[in-house]
Amino acid sequence: HEETQGTGQFCWNMPQCVIDGSPKINYVAAYQFDGTNFILMDDSTAGELSTAGVSGNYWQNTGFSAKNSSFQWRGGDWTTKYAPWARGAGVEGPRGVTPPAGLWILSAENFYYGAFYMLSQLGLNLDGQGLPTGTNCWMWELDPVEGTSGWSPGKPLPGNLNMAYSTENAQASGCMPVSYTSAQANGIGGPFKFPEEFREACAANVSEAGCRPWRENIHWGGGGKSTQRFENLWDEPYVFAVVVDAKGYWIYRWRPNAYDSDGGVKTGWPGVERFAAERTLPPRPAAVKDPRGLRTDVAGDVAEAVILQPSLSPEAVCLRSSVEQVTWQWGTDALAAMAQELGESGPGSKFEGVQNWWSNFADTGQNVNYPPSIMGLEAKNMTERLNCQSESTFTCSCAARREEELQPKAPVKWV
Repeated sequence: HEETQGTGQFCWNMPQCVIDGSPKINYVAAYQFDGTNFILMDDSTAGELSTAGVSGNYWQNTGFSAKNSSFQWRGGDWTTKYAPWARGAGVEGPRGVTPPAGLWILSAENFYYGAFYMLSQLGLNLDGQGLPTGTNCWMWELDPVEGTSGWSPGKPLPGNLNMAYSTENAQASGCMPVSYTSAQANGIGGPFKFPEEFREACAANVSEAGCRPWRENIHWGGGGKSTQRFENLWDEPYVFAVVVDAKGYWIYRWRPNAYDSDGGVKTGWPGVERFAAERTLPPRPAAVKDPRGLRTDVAGDVAEAVILQPSLSPEAVCLRSSVEQVTWQWGTDALAAMAQELGESGPGSKFEGVQNWWSNFADTGQNVNYPPSIMGLEAKNMTERLNCQSESTFTCSCAARREEELQPKAPVKWV
């Protein structure tokens, strides 16, 4: 992989096998929701485009590896970066996804170590053009699948080298409120109130993971202290899909070789496969059913999984902000919530300019009675043994040994 600048901190002291062999990407695609379906955005998609959609096969040197030169972006903390950005006036495109919802897909033959993350289109354009205004307007960043070696260079990683973390608050703004933890999102010490769609499930089973914010402190916003991570095995194909809608960020991962016993290419999202994705996709995938994929800290051999980083409705924003000082972030969030509840947030209104972007998105129906454990578990529940957390132990065969694998098998009792 060519360097776009000097070696970035996320790539320092990597094993040669990682430098030479990860990632191996088939294609990357972006979709805009039109109210009914997700529609492919050609100018934000890296792959072989056709009337059918997008395709790519790393082993045949098609798709991302054949097209990525036109997406080369300025490197930095990561040595090599790619992104869709405007070479001319921003209004000429790429446009980037907007409300009512967006979808990004990454298919890879190997995603053992790497990063798949999103920035605002304005920021991508400014950075790509060398900061012509003196700033890149870095006001929002979502990191749904990110290796962590560059977080604190030289120090042990929060997980193994091949555990990619999800983080919604890599850069917070005063326009898109974030939850951080389950306790904070529910007013610290109070009963479960948010997210609203899990109230019924938590009322029926208060012992369910995530339903007791007065005693649990689960990092719903992800990051190094969270359980929101995917273990990705060496040279194992995975397909990731990331949805942003009114309910939050939905991060799916499929392992085609396990999910599709016939050919090892299909995923749970109709029209999305290992080597191709159709131009028009339905609004949601088939429900994830694997119990190990309905909780965070997803093992590498899990066939299907989903992680949710929840949004904040105006009512939820008020409760979340109430436990904070009045700052540029929380004061702005609270004012926007009140303005929206009063109907005073639009053009010409009393509070014109304040924003809670979540309110502009639509619910695409991703939640099909999922348990709250898809938002996270308490960190103490991560009992696997890690063996690849420092530079001296980095290899290309990292695999956590999980508690169930370590327990002696109970003898069979005949009756």
